[in-house]
Amino acid sequence: MSTGQESIDRSDPGARARIRLRNLRDRDQTGRVAAAAALAALGVAMPLTATPLTGEPGATVGAVVAALLCLALAAAIWPARWTPAEVEHHRLDSIWRELRSDADRSVPWERYAAWAEPADGEVLVGLIRSVPTGGRVTDAPSPYRWEAHHRIDADDVTAAAEAMEALREHACEREMAAERRWQEAQVEAERRAHEQRLAAIDHAAEVDAQVQEEVLSQEMVEREAADRRAQAEAVARALRRPWVHTGGSERRRLDGLPAPDPPAKAPQDGHRRSGRTRDPSAPSR
Repeated sequence: MSTGQESIDRSDPGARARIRLRNLRDRDQTGRVAAAAALAALGVAMPLTATPLTGEPGATVGAVVAALLCLALAAAIWPARWTPAEVEHHRLDSIWRELRSDADRSVPWERYAAWAEPADGEVLVGLIRSVPTGGRVTDAPSPYRWEAHHRIDADDVTAAAEAMEALREHACEREMAAERRWQEAQVEAERRAHEQRLAAIDHAAEVDAQVQEEVLSQEMVEREAADRRAQAEAVARALRRPWVHTGGSERRRLDGLPAPDPPAKAPQDGHRRSGRTRDPSAPSR
């Protein structure tokens, strides 16, 4: 088909990526032009309409200041040529979105996609690497990196196809390895956090046991001191009371304490029954 325009193969991700990039550039320029034109028109209109709208002659001064601010903003957002870094970022982003159906998915590991592009009669076969960004903001470094692995002559189609297939497998292996490393890191982090929680629990239990031991030890010391004070008070109270004699060398105190047992007496010779002494020469009955 010859229509004066470049023929586009919609089945080629590279062609679709170029269309996406061109549309992005057009939208960016159109939006900037529209916003700059709106700000410029507002800046021109404000000094002319300030006095009629407010009825205050002094309002023109404030309107002029606001108009200058609007014109400065319009100049700031006026479309400008992308820098080489911006061009490369948008180019790789357009390619990435054509190669990956999960391009908008945010993951915490690196992802890869095999890519081939012409370069001076040769074919560069390599990988596009997307690093996690955690929410990219303006002027942040691009998350995409182009890594050329092979430069193959365009006539060697077989070698180029084999290299491309090998890179696709390599990209899949690297991405799976990156995801596995992230998962292992998460498991390790959870294990360490669990160990830290257990260590904190053990430490708290040990501190509590030490506190309880100190409390019990203090209570025991206080109880022993109280017992000693009570014993001392009882002894002092007993010593303050007078002694009375009970006869002979035996004594007892008036506080009701039991007196010591009397000493045992030695038995006397012979037997006494009913107050009579048996005659040893008398015959037995």
